[in-house]
Amino acid sequence: MDGYNNGPGRDEPRVMSREDVREYRGLTLNESGEEERREEPRAQMGGFHVHVFSPSAMPWWKKALFWGAAAAAVALILVVAWFFLLGGLVIAGLAAVLYLLKKYLGRR
Repeated sequence: MDGYNNGPGRDEPRVMSREDVREYRGLTLNESGEEERREEPRAQMGGFHVHVFSPSAMPWWKKALFWGAAAAAVALILVVAWFFLLGGLVIAGLAAVLYLLKKYLGRR
């Protein structure tokens, strides 16, 4: 046996429809007999995908919206920090007053 399947059960070549060509993944031959290779899109296995863009290509209102949101985020961080700072100072002040009262009034 020479390895070729020339019997009645062999597969005949067929012309693929346009839909078959779009959905097919692998090696095909186009009408002129040239090879065309299509591979499946690679599934991303998690991780991060970074999009790079040019800020100069953005319209002015998107730039204004971005800087407004950035300013609001910085303001929120500063307000929270101020709140915790004042809270810590109030607690430290009360502790100091209680310490002094206990020290000077506790001797009697």
